[in-house]
Amino acid sequence: MNCIFKVKCVTFVVLLLAGSSVGVFVLKPGRCPKVTGQEQFEKTRYAGVWYEYQRFPDVVSEGLDCTSYTFYDTWHSMRVVKNGTLRADFFGNKFIMANISVNGLVTVLNEAKPAELNIVYGKASPRRKANYIIQDTDYKSYSVVFSCTQMQDFNMQNAYILTRVRGVAPPNLAELESKLTEAGVDVSAFFVVHQKGCPDYSIVQEDDSGRLSLGGSHVWVKAGGAGKKIRMGEGAM
Repeated sequence: MNCIFKVKCVTFVVLLLAGSSVGVFVLKPGRCPKVTGQEQFEKTRYAGVWYEYQRFPDVVSEGLDCTSYTFYDTWHSMRVVKNGTLRADFFGNKFIMANISVNGLVTVLNEAKPAELNIVYGKASPRRKANYIIQDTDYKSYSVVFSCTQMQDFNMQNAYILTRVRGVAPPNLAELESKLTEAGVDVSAFFVVHQKGCPDYSIVQEDDSGRLSLGGSHVWVKAGGAGKKIRMGEGAM
C-alpha cells in the first residue's frame, strides 16, 4: 500500500488549529472500508429521535454534546433536524455557549440500497454518494451509521452508534462494534458523547398559521414552554 509522504500506514487523528478552536477527524491510509447498509430498511420505523451514544471525532460536530437527530418521514421526502449543545470547558466545568439546530434533507440514492442515504444540511445540494450508511438498526433501540470520504491515498471516516434513549448504551454494544470491525473499521476511535445536563427541548417549526414546516434554515426550539427561532450557531436559551 502506498502512502503519501511515505508516512507509516496507521490510523491518524489529525488536529486542525484555527484560532482557539480545535477540530479533529479520523484519517486512514488506503481505500474506504466496505461498509454496506442493511438490506431491508423502513424509513417510517426509523423516523423519530435518535441520540448519539458514541461517535468518531468529527470536525463538523467538534465541541458539540447532547447531540441528537430527529427524522421526519414526510409526504414527499424524509427530513432530519440535527441538534446539539456547544459547551466551553473551564477547569473541568462545562458551560453552555449555544444550542444549535439545523435542518437536513435525506435522499435515498438507490432503491436497491435503501439504507444507504445521502444527507445534506442547510441549502447544500444533494450529492450522488451515500454519506449516511445504516449498517444495522432494530429501529427501537440502536442504529449503527458509517460514512467515508475517499481522498487519493487516504480516507476520512465517520461512525456513530445511536440510541433511542439519551445516554444509555445499547445492550449489544460489543456486537455492534464487532460488526464494524469485521467490515474493516477501527472502532478504537469511538468516544462516548456527553449526554448529561442536556436542555429538555422539543423541535418544532411552524409557520404563521401554526402548521408544521421542515423547510428553510430555521427551527423552533422550545425549552420550558418558551420558544425561539434560531439560526445555526445562535443560542436557543
